[in-house]
Amino acid sequence: MPDPQTHNQLLRRPSIIDQHLSTLLQTVSIEVEAGSELLTDGIIERLAELLSTTSGRAEQAAEIIAEMAKSEDNRIIMVQQAVIPPLVAMVHNSAPRVLRQACRAMGNICFESTSGRDIVLSEGGVNALVNRLNELMPEEATVTSQNDVHYMLCGSLHTICMDHEEVQKEAIKLKSLPILVEYLKYSTDGTVLRFVLNIIAAFLDHGEEITEAAIQLNLAPIASDILKTQKDDDTVKEAVLDVLGNFNLLEKPLIQMQLYQSGVLNQIVEIINTSLDETDTAAIERIASEILVLVVSHDGIAQLVFEDTALDLTKEAMDWMKGYQEHLKGTGALVIGNLATSDLRSSLLVDTPDLVETLFKVLACDYTSDEMLVKVKHAALSALRNLSICEVAKPRIRPHLETLLGYVSCDMPMLVFKSVGCVRCLTRGDSEIATELAVNLTLLQTLVGLVDKYKYHNGIQGEVPRLISTLIVEGKHNPQTITQMIECKIMPLILQMTTTKEFPQIQVEGWLAIQKIIHTQGDGSSLVSEKVLKFCEGSLTDDTNPNVRILALNIIRLLSSSITKEEDLHEITEHLNRLAVSNADLPAKQLATEIKQSKPFN
Repeated sequence: MPDPQTHNQLLRRPSIIDQHLSTLLQTVSIEVEAGSELLTDGIIERLAELLSTTSGRAEQAAEIIAEMAKSEDNRIIMVQQAVIPPLVAMVHNSAPRVLRQACRAMGNICFESTSGRDIVLSEGGVNALVNRLNELMPEEATVTSQNDVHYMLCGSLHTICMDHEEVQKEAIKLKSLPILVEYLKYSTDGTVLRFVLNIIAAFLDHGEEITEAAIQLNLAPIASDILKTQKDDDTVKEAVLDVLGNFNLLEKPLIQMQLYQSGVLNQIVEIINTSLDETDTAAIERIASEILVLVVSHDGIAQLVFEDTALDLTKEAMDWMKGYQEHLKGTGALVIGNLATSDLRSSLLVDTPDLVETLFKVLACDYTSDEMLVKVKHAALSALRNLSICEVAKPRIRPHLETLLGYVSCDMPMLVFKSVGCVRCLTRGDSEIATELAVNLTLLQTLVGLVDKYKYHNGIQGEVPRLISTLIVEGKHNPQTITQMIECKIMPLILQMTTTKEFPQIQVEGWLAIQKIIHTQGDGSSLVSEKVLKFCEGSLTDDTNPNVRILALNIIRLLSSSITKEEDLHEITEHLNRLAVSNADLPAKQLATEIKQSKPFN
């Protein structure tokens, strides 16, 4: 046997390399790093040349390259030595057996190599892979015999596609999605399915067109079949859920309906429940929970789910909230909250034994982290808020008012936001609560302080003024109570409500509160100094909701008796006259005349 130096010298000769391919393959298969020394001795150039031959040596060369490319250092050299172009040619033209090794070599070279993927893209490698995937598309009768080549084709495309947007765009442009879906239909190999599902999940981040295409290909029923046949393979289940959980896909009502009709929701519930005692399935359970919650957030699906006695999602949600898994307590609360988005469902939900009490127990629990605490308690408060809109549910929640008020003053803005909303909904239509809370000056001062404290939180900025206006409108107040409320500096918050033209309902709530203040106090003298008239003018513009305009005109009428300065009178009547001319607004013109005639300094 020649010494190592002589051996290496011999291997530099193409004829010697050709004769010893089997030995070389055996060497690099046993020890990948052994190939690194040979790469610099001209072997890689010869191997690249052999890839272009029609002899059996091309397959051996591809196999050797695939083995050597398991090393990162080797991959870098191979990319530089132009090994990829002949591999792409092999993918285009070779028989399935050779194709298998070509795909394996190309995939291994491109593993964690952006430059390698760039070359595959520029050399037409993506087109080659898609064409061969289409040509060798699985059928029920042949899928088992073709599994090895399917594995390599899908694995190579998977490696090249992942984390490379341009490759993904090219594959999408080549209409690969319908081809990949066929592999999902017929392949029985878990790894092939996982490769294809991961590719599709990446595609779904590329916009509306590919998302709609996926929906038209009936992904949901196919996913349901995979979850049945691969129920013991957690990696496949997770890949299925990654596809279905893509927000671009899941926000579409059609896919939501498909998920329900195909039975996927039932399977997701089963996945959650079978994951309860398995520590290594936490990711699967979380994805499944998120999908379930998002699908049930659609009102049409929520109604179907609610009526589905076989699924019995209310019972499942109750069990999760009563269980020991923190994350599932939140999932259960979110499901209840989504089901409670209609009065009819809420009125039936509150008949569920211990439902309201269970939600408050979820609120009372301690949690392992602040993040989990906020997440779960936010879910529970959301459910209680939705339930508290329903008149039938209010008496069940009313005894827990002090608990809700405790969260109003906590230091967690997401919980502050939801608790304020919950108290507001509970107060609507209940004069007793409104009257009680309106004289709680500490609460009022806290509410006003929240708006200043959480200037960045739009939810708090919107909910706090709405709660204050609800206390005014719904309560039975005397002038002293209203005066005390105004002294807590509530007026700027209520007046700000009247400027939210994108939300006319909030404008109406603001003006109704101001109207109630004027009626309760007997005159509007205390409001003239608050610049209320200026805000009235803002609600009389052309683009204002008609109901808001009527309320603003009425406020002007009510305040007119309190105007003591001629310049204030002149300014408001001139504005009304301009409005009457530009819009043929008869009520505005009549009001301007009425106000001018009623004032002594005319």
